[in-house]
Amino acid sequence: MNPQPGHRDTRGTLLVGSIPAPDTHEAVKLALTELGPTLMCIPDGETGTRSQWVASIIAELRNHPAVELEHDGRWSDYNDRPRYRVRRCATLDPELLRLGYDTALQESRPVLDGLVAEHGLEGAIYQVGLASGFDLALLAFGPLGALRYRKAFNVAAGRETRSIRRILGDEVVFQIELPAELVAVSRAPAVLRPPVARWMAGASVEPAKLAPNGTKFGVHLCFGDLHHKSLMKMGRDCAPTVQLANAIAARWPRHTSLAYIHIPLAAGDDAPSLAESYYAPLAKLSLPAGTRLVAGFVHEALSEDQLRDVLRMVESAVGRRVDVAAPCGLGRRERVMARDLMRASRHLAGAATS
Repeated sequence: MNPQPGHRDTRGTLLVGSIPAPDTHEAVKLALTELGPTLMCIPDGETGTRSQWVASIIAELRNHPAVELEHDGRWSDYNDRPRYRVRRCATLDPELLRLGYDTALQESRPVLDGLVAEHGLEGAIYQVGLASGFDLALLAFGPLGALRYRKAFNVAAGRETRSIRRILGDEVVFQIELPAELVAVSRAPAVLRPPVARWMAGASVEPAKLAPNGTKFGVHLCFGDLHHKSLMKMGRDCAPTVQLANAIAARWPRHTSLAYIHIPLAAGDDAPSLAESYYAPLAKLSLPAGTRLVAGFVHEALSEDQLRDVLRMVESAVGRRVDVAAPCGLGRRERVMARDLMRASRHLAGAATS
């Protein structure tokens, strides 16, 4: 169980983060029971108030002295969310931003340690998801706010990242989660995609730039999955995803490691394509030798035979084996469906393709 590369006879599996369960114990127990040693790193399931990705972080802004609520929301869709503004003449002090990553880790670690020992998974690497500062600022303050305040959120995440590393040392990988960045690149006209991808990549790697030497990161590109609905429909191929992944890899800071990049090959309730042409741009993927590629295509709309076909097309385009995952977290699925997707992932990890 290791997110780092090396000679591998079998593929690994990744859970993006959220798992439908009442608490950490049930979430991680399900994950380890179904995926076992194929799991590259272990999330805590992001249960309770964290089950709706960043909703709890956005809600906490109500307590920041420099922030006032402009419009409330219930997260029924992407537009129905709380929106804020920074008070006139005030500053969004990152020292007063509480993202809750370190607190969640402190609470979940005894449960994680116990289950890892119970399953005999010595040397397990824990996984902590970090929303990008750009996404947090965009959701809270809108497009201009994303430009003005992303650094404050990234600085706050850096503080909590250092706190977690003091607890876990090297036994943790931080997963930077980037839905808004991928959607921006995908929606840009083809002629503008390269500069948009470069700009978004520069913003995306800020958490890694602020991290201590030797910190391990993963990257989760995403089309969004609120109520299992994506921010946009899938395009005719995965070229925008490849462009952003390459731009991020090219700008990755040398003092930290990029353990993996997870790319979504489905979007919300839209199934992966069964057309080989959709995956052809993966041939242009250019990742560091030490970075694992996780293909996010395990989706309930396809049979296991169809999923094997997708895996074959992906690996044929990439030219090597890849690790497997769902396109996003499983927290928006029913528990039985999440279990079935985990089982399918494990079967695919051991699949032979030709």
